[in-house]
Amino acid sequence: MSAIYDWIPTEPYLAAALVGMAVFLVLGWWREPRIKARIRAGGEDARLPVYNSVMLHLWALSGLVLALWLLSGRNLADIGLQAGPGGWPGWLAWGITAAGIAYLIFSLVSASLSRKSRIDLRRQIAESGDLDMIRPESAAEFRRFNWVAVTAGVTEEILFRGFLIAIFALFLPLWAAAIAALALFVLGHSYQGPAGMLRILPISIILTMTYVLSGSLWPGIILHAFVDLAGGGLFQITAKFDAADREAEPAEA
Repeated sequence: MSAIYDWIPTEPYLAAALVGMAVFLVLGWWREPRIKARIRAGGEDARLPVYNSVMLHLWALSGLVLALWLLSGRNLADIGLQAGPGGWPGWLAWGITAAGIAYLIFSLVSASLSRKSRIDLRRQIAESGDLDMIRPESAAEFRRFNWVAVTAGVTEEILFRGFLIAIFALFLPLWAAAIAALALFVLGHSYQGPAGMLRILPISIILTMTYVLSGSLWPGIILHAFVDLAGGGLFQITAKFDAADREAEPAEA
């Protein structure tokens, strides 16, 4: 472990990768108001260009970071793209992943079968912050959102868990490196507003825990992708039953 100014001159590839991450975050914050205005002014499928741009930028940045990581003399196992050392911490990480997936499946089934669950879900969505940029509405947007979910599951875990924790751990204790990376991950979702950032904090902590426990990105990649896929599924379910649920409300009142 060393001070940040000690390793930057001796690790040009890692420094360049870190600069790439910083540029990605700053450009995202700069483009956010324009993207939201375009979506609000747009018509059907207005989010498709946004989804395409997000996927392109995330895959390109991940490829750049991985290439620079390898050029620095390290291997993919050092960034968490391995099975992990095993032992009870690894099994615990996979247990957390399995429990999370089971809960998400239960949520999807409940929303499909229960009007009360859908009403509660709509309230939670309304209180979850500004979701205009990501919430799909048309059939084409729902289909494309699934690809965005998988993209985010893979690339954001590589960038915000594997890479950033490894970088920060060069000059911070592991626990502090994990917290710093977690903070940047949450800040990277600032387009959802304070309520949205608070909403993703618990799952962000869980994803960080699975990586720190197992030393592998794979539990987090699978859970992260499933969380986003389930989110798209819940959006679709509430939209599908919206008219019927509203018609039933006066009769049940």
